[in-house]
Amino acid sequence: MAKIKTRYVCQSCGQSFPKWQGQCSGCEEWNTLVQEVEQPTARRVPNALSGSISIIQTLDEVAIERAARWQTGVDIFDELIGGGLVPGGITLIGGEPGVGKSTFMLQLISRLGVNIKPLAYVSGEESATQIKLRAERLRVGNGSDIILVAEQNLDSALNGLASYLPRMLVVDSIQTVYTPQMDATPGSVTQIRECAAILTKYGKDRGLPVFIVGHVTKEGSIAGPKILEHIVDTVLYFEGDVNSNFRLLRVFKNRYGATGEVAVFQMTDKGLSPVINPSDLFISRKRSDAPGVVVVPLLQGTRCILTEVQALVTQSFLPMPRRVVAGLDSNRLSLVIAVLEKHAGLKFYNRDVFANVAGGLKLTEPGGDLGLAMAMTSSLNDQAIPADVLPIGEVTLAGEIRPVTQIARRIAEGRRFGFKRFVVSGSCDLPEEKGIIKVNSLREAVKSVFA
Repeated sequence: MAKIKTRYVCQSCGQSFPKWQGQCSGCEEWNTLVQEVEQPTARRVPNALSGSISIIQTLDEVAIERAARWQTGVDIFDELIGGGLVPGGITLIGGEPGVGKSTFMLQLISRLGVNIKPLAYVSGEESATQIKLRAERLRVGNGSDIILVAEQNLDSALNGLASYLPRMLVVDSIQTVYTPQMDATPGSVTQIRECAAILTKYGKDRGLPVFIVGHVTKEGSIAGPKILEHIVDTVLYFEGDVNSNFRLLRVFKNRYGATGEVAVFQMTDKGLSPVINPSDLFISRKRSDAPGVVVVPLLQGTRCILTEVQALVTQSFLPMPRRVVAGLDSNRLSLVIAVLEKHAGLKFYNRDVFANVAGGLKLTEPGGDLGLAMAMTSSLNDQAIPADVLPIGEVTLAGEIRPVTQIARRIAEGRRFGFKRFVVSGSCDLPEEKGIIKVNSLREAVKSVFA
């Protein structure tokens, strides 16, 4: 009998090691190595070819079959993924616990099940009774044909669905199901990779959409190796504070559409409700005249969303002043502070700085640099920013203001909310018209806003 070989696999990055160690040398995470049994592999026969022959075609000979997309009934979701579900497409939906992944999938499958039947929902976390109670609470499922399978054994679940011929499959979640073919615990890297491969083949062979729900780690990535994201066709992430009512569904990968797109939902007692105009929720028509508050246009994919950036600058009594952020990168905050001190003559060395992006959004693009600088300047000088001013631009280390993408769309969204003056880079390709204030440096921007 052959000797059983074991290895230690990191549950964070998927790298394997011959023996256990406290820290993974790949991702530098601690206590993530789990012992797994190596699966036997077929022995390679040298200098031999298999009997199968691959089909070889030129690019011109390839015929394109354009399958019609399925409309889910949630218009904002259909636009997010490029126009609807693609038959045979594999979609991975990740998010923190309690963010609304299971709720959204139950709503989506119920809405789709009105016209397309039957649909299958495999749950390794909840029983069929629990799913039924949630459906009654959300008031969904009436008039649809949803097959519930409360099973962790993925092979048994798929074999049980063979006689029903489902048109769509939802697996909630990938960390709870397993296949007996692999000698590994559920949730391990080996099981996640193998189960994802089985589901991908299942969906591709039958031409049905498959949704895979996955939990995320504390770093915000899908629990398991990155290969899971490589296997699927579309990767969606739910973002947002579980204590907030707003949820952002962001596209990180899409083989059938654009990436970076964002859809906004609001959590209610009836589940997740789509938000058509997110700017209406993140800012008020009657804006605050308090110092340190500025509205900036954030570009989320092709969607422009207006949100508030808040800054509070106070006297520090600590040897090292604090820099506290929420919704933006702390390194970006330090960079903007350094530029303000160097090129605008402002002093923050003895000040605590607190910055926040309202509504749970994240400031990840450079287009909000100028707004952040104006918010901190406003709080430092205790002078409110005029209510009709909208700053748009990237701040460089040299104190210059650089143009940003989609400037016309940002201005159009600002005008829709009553903004009349727009502080932009002097090198922007915009016509000279009333309300457009072009500046070349951060010092000029400060003077134009607070003059």
